[in-house]
Amino acid sequence: MGTVKKRGPGPSHLLMTPDHAGNVVGIDPHKRTVTASVADARGGILGSAHFRVSGEGHRELEVWARQFGQIARWGIEGAASWGRHTAMFLSGRGHDVRDVCANRTPRSDRARQRGKSDALDSQRIARETLAHPLLPKAFKRAGADSGPDEQHQLLALWNNRRRSILTGRQHLVGEAEYLLCELPLELREQLPDIKAIRPRLAALARRNRRRRYDAPTKLRLQLLDGYRAQINALDREERQVVAQLKAIVDQSGSTLSELCGLNTRSVAELLVEVGDPRRFTEGGFARFNGSAPLPASTAEGPGEPIRHRYNPGGNRRINAILYRMAITQLRCEPRAQRIFANARAGGHSKREARRILKRHLSDVIYRRMIRDLQTQLTDQPALLAA
Repeated sequence: MGTVKKRGPGPSHLLMTPDHAGNVVGIDPHKRTVTASVADARGGILGSAHFRVSGEGHRELEVWARQFGQIARWGIEGAASWGRHTAMFLSGRGHDVRDVCANRTPRSDRARQRGKSDALDSQRIARETLAHPLLPKAFKRAGADSGPDEQHQLLALWNNRRRSILTGRQHLVGEAEYLLCELPLELREQLPDIKAIRPRLAALARRNRRRRYDAPTKLRLQLLDGYRAQINALDREERQVVAQLKAIVDQSGSTLSELCGLNTRSVAELLVEVGDPRRFTEGGFARFNGSAPLPASTAEGPGEPIRHRYNPGGNRRINAILYRMAITQLRCEPRAQRIFANARAGGHSKREARRILKRHLSDVIYRRMIRDLQTQLTDQPALLAA
């Protein structure tokens, strides 16, 4: 019986090689201080120390870490948040800086005997960086690029502002709906019999203000008028933010908005969450966004079926975009309808067929982002020469 060759990830410049061997530094950042631990190639801790988040503190950190020998990699927990300044300093000095997600550090030690401290956390980060050499580079970069990208920062700032507006508006809408339910029945019957909040608030604003109400009802009406004004103000601000996002997306050269089911908001979210698409392979991007199913087989062998199950992990923001894109394309895109129909004909349920479509759309988005990036890189030398 011949052996089955499994296709592995292949060679990677990110893996430790004899030319890039050395220690690994794990950093646990905070507002004003960072705690660093140096681990050797076997995972042994060589030392731990605390430093200030400042130019002088970062220089002391680098000198201290180098005294233990050559450094192959730096791992920072939350390189885009509390560890941002440290990651920018180290990237500017030419170091290989990786972003370690907070939920990757082992929790078993913390829950049992060793407890929790900044030094212990930095040691866990160092060992996590050592054990997983394919951790993403800081600031979602790829290849030789390092440090934050200006356009990506602007896009992320505006996108975060839009999400903050949505959160605040949803809170106001929820409170307004609660107050609308508390209004007297004779007043509620004068409002449109619909679920939407804004038309009911608008109708309430056109009410006869000469009528007298009891003090609690009067206060409720006053609060509802304030909620209506705040919601309208947030609506106007969101439109302004979306206009800023559209300008940056157009400037980036992205053509994702040409795909059916993607608008400016979705494209901006994709560009922010993905960063440099070269960080992924096509299948790796599907695993990143949770559209790739998880293997769920046992007792595998010749002739045995290979089963998969739903993937609840991955980036749920991108997964939600894929879901909305799939629903939209099922209404108006013939190719998506054919993929869905073929999956249904193959015995899949509607939900499973929709997941198959989402997996296909993940590949479509990835290829389009790679093509846009290649076009942008091709046009840059021409612009510089001009």
